[in-house]
Amino acid sequence: MNNVYISPQAQQKTLAQSPVPHEDAQRKRGIEEAWKAYKGEFQPPLKVEKGETDDNFLSNRCAPIVNKGVSFLFGEVIKIEASDETSEPDTDKQDFLKDLWGDDDDKMTLLSKIALNGGVAGQTFVKLIPSTDESKPPRIVVLNPALIRIVTDPDDCETTYAYIIEYPVKDDTQKRQIIARVDPNADTTRLGKTLDDFWTITNYEKKLNASQSWEQVGEQEDWPYPFAPVFTCQNLPSPNEPWGFPDITPILIKQNEVLNFNQSNTSRIIYYHAHPKTIATGARLEDLKTSPGDITLLPSPDSKVFNLEMTSNLESSRNFTADIRASMDEESRVPAVALGRLAEMPHGDVSGVAIQLMFQPLLEQTTQKRRLYGKLVREVSRAAMALAGKIKIEEYESYPVEIHWQNLLPVDDLKEGQTALVLRQIGVSDDTLLRRLGFDPEEEAEKSEAEDKKKMEAQQQMGMVPLQQVPLGQQSSNNQPPQDGNQPQDNQQQNDKQLVGQKG
Repeated sequence: MNNVYISPQAQQKTLAQSPVPHEDAQRKRGIEEAWKAYKGEFQPPLKVEKGETDDNFLSNRCAPIVNKGVSFLFGEVIKIEASDETSEPDTDKQDFLKDLWGDDDDKMTLLSKIALNGGVAGQTFVKLIPSTDESKPPRIVVLNPALIRIVTDPDDCETTYAYIIEYPVKDDTQKRQIIARVDPNADTTRLGKTLDDFWTITNYEKKLNASQSWEQVGEQEDWPYPFAPVFTCQNLPSPNEPWGFPDITPILIKQNEVLNFNQSNTSRIIYYHAHPKTIATGARLEDLKTSPGDITLLPSPDSKVFNLEMTSNLESSRNFTADIRASMDEESRVPAVALGRLAEMPHGDVSGVAIQLMFQPLLEQTTQKRRLYGKLVREVSRAAMALAGKIKIEEYESYPVEIHWQNLLPVDDLKEGQTALVLRQIGVSDDTLLRRLGFDPEEEAEKSEAEDKKKMEAQQQMGMVPLQQVPLGQQSSNNQPPQDGNQPQDNQQQNDKQLVGQKG
């Protein structure tokens, strides 16, 4: 929580002139360190003198942890669906959401970038920029978390008063944009509508070589919506502050540095002592012959020549390295088997329950992230529809937007198919079963309908007529004897006669 209290009635200028709180400045430094760790920019633990061999052995264990978290969250294609009051897909709004998020490649790439920011910084931000073309949806822009501060109610960290975006210095000029909530009781007549609350956007800049005060640039812009143009969510839940927990924690960075130090020391030991060293006693240097085929004659019976071998197998160092990696797995909740470490891979036929137990920490963490990032996706989707006039502003918080996630773990198709048959017998719907197997029910229905249509057209081209299907409700009446006393002919025989007559 910010240590500078800003009330909803605070003026934009007051927000602009307020100094950066110590907690936000410290958080920014932490984000910079986390990005360095993600990129593998670790300080070499061993000093290398001029002319010496560099024995530093650096491993980047932070990037795979973040990447695996992003992959489990947004690795597979998700479906974002808009539904009307009857919970049926709304075609117009659904087409709008497809244009908003793009095709599967664009959508999942955008979501992966959002999750990557969250994994490194602990919080992710996106901004909606309205389109000047009414036929196009708003643009979703991923913001750098290191440039944003959240100003909240000191008694309620979930009530946001303002977002402050501070751009890096360029040409001796620093820029600051403040997106602030306006008092719900303020006069809104200038907007031409009555709103419970709305936001304002004001830009400021400061010349570093001149006055240290911030000067407003341009006019203040009104954002006449109950939601801000900036949307955010925690990467992992943190109950007492607006900023969430990252995947790369300071503990993980420190453990990675210790791992690099241990590996580098092991590398140096191997470099100097892995090969045998020849030692001679009671002899002069010119008496020793080292060329192949030479015979060395020692001057005295007491002279000796022998090789000094490294007796240690560095087992303690290797065990310590394994302990560090195991500790990092526990801290990150990403098991080694999820990262593809071959030594941890199970062999033979492994049951689904055993696989779930191996991946359980990562599955639990991903479930938490789905709730947080899923809410962000729904909020952005509803806000974009409100900006485009697809839904009313009053529907922003209530209009249903559903997200269909894929299975987190790979499945055995044969076993899952057998399980689906059993579940179908006890009444589970086809829609649920198809989603369980990783299929999209709507897409499968469209494909089946298209296939049936092609078959029908092929039969018509061959001069064949599909067999007439007798409705179940008419079977009992068709089986009744006719009034003239003749027995009815079998339906199949009647269809066969009709087919033969048409061919004739």
